[in-house]
Amino acid sequence: MNDEDLAAINKLIAALQLQTDSQTALNASIRLLAQSNQALVDLIKSREPDPDAPPYLDGTPAP
Repeated sequence: MNDEDLAAINKLIAALQLQTDSQTALNASIRLLAQSNQALVDLIKSREPDPDAPPYLDGTPAP
């Protein structure tokens, strides 16, 4: 194996490492986005009217 072959292999290894690092960072970002989305869904659901709430005293349904 000559120096050019070794240099090409080293470039390939560096590129693969960069790809791995990028995928790891992307996966972490996706996990954070999923957690953020879930928190937003939970917040929205907490603001929805309770379908099991009793009606108001005048008989109108609760909002």
